[in-house]
Amino acid sequence: MWAIKNASFALSLLFLYLFVTADASPATYNPICSKSELDILSCSSASLITNSCCVESPGGLLIVAQLYNFNPGLGPGDSWTMHGLWPDFCNGSYPSSCDSSRAYTDIPAALKTYKQYQLLDYMTEWWRNDPIVTTENGTDADLWAHEFGKHGTCMSTLHPDCYPGYQPELELVDFYSTSVRLFKNYPTSNFLAACDIIPSNTTTYDLADIERCLANATGGFTPHMGCSRNTGYLNEVWYYGHLRGRIDGGTFEGTNSTFKSTCPATGIKYPPKLNSNGY
Repeated sequence: MWAIKNASFALSLLFLYLFVTADASPATYNPICSKSELDILSCSSASLITNSCCVESPGGLLIVAQLYNFNPGLGPGDSWTMHGLWPDFCNGSYPSSCDSSRAYTDIPAALKTYKQYQLLDYMTEWWRNDPIVTTENGTDADLWAHEFGKHGTCMSTLHPDCYPGYQPELELVDFYSTSVRLFKNYPTSNFLAACDIIPSNTTTYDLADIERCLANATGGFTPHMGCSRNTGYLNEVWYYGHLRGRIDGGTFEGTNSTFKSTCPATGIKYPPKLNSNGY
């Protein structure tokens, strides 16, 4: 009789469990990241056996990409502007457009839904589309959508399964706010000016001097420098790093570029912007 009662009790518990979990969906699953998991550095051996909601994997080599557009002069003053935040594989190759179901199109509306008005204002001023470099024809907002669709959907810690009580497009807030946060950590114009590398219509610069300057400003790590083809105008910088923790709140730790510069060794042009307002 005791065995029968216990079997009946166990069966009741099983039915209760099935009833409670019947409506559960992957979007409500919340992996709780421990402190030790959030301390794992992407691209480390430990990242391979850590919950991918807690560390970026397999795209653990992150790139903070910036633009310099002198004609017509996008963005404030002679400052560099945002291009994007990209997750490369640890060997330098990269994934692309990992989830077509999250290729969101109206980014401003999504950010307004979550009352991210200051974030949107900052992006409007500093995240400008230069189609020649970005290859994205369209508005600034089209570039924002392109960047998340191509790169943000490949970030493991931004997957909807990694959010408790996930709501549609919630991960956009983390993607864009982190992109802005990391952009602010790398004020390229200030770094270069400290080395007397300033926009000029008469002076040209050597690649080695630019790379040395930015490496000294960022802990000894050499970024990728990009120049326009055939003309030698400086127009891109990519800062490489690994991330300790999730995209939201993670710590970016620099490393060297894996991609060869597209700039000439000498005679690099870095002119003032023709229109400092960019509008």
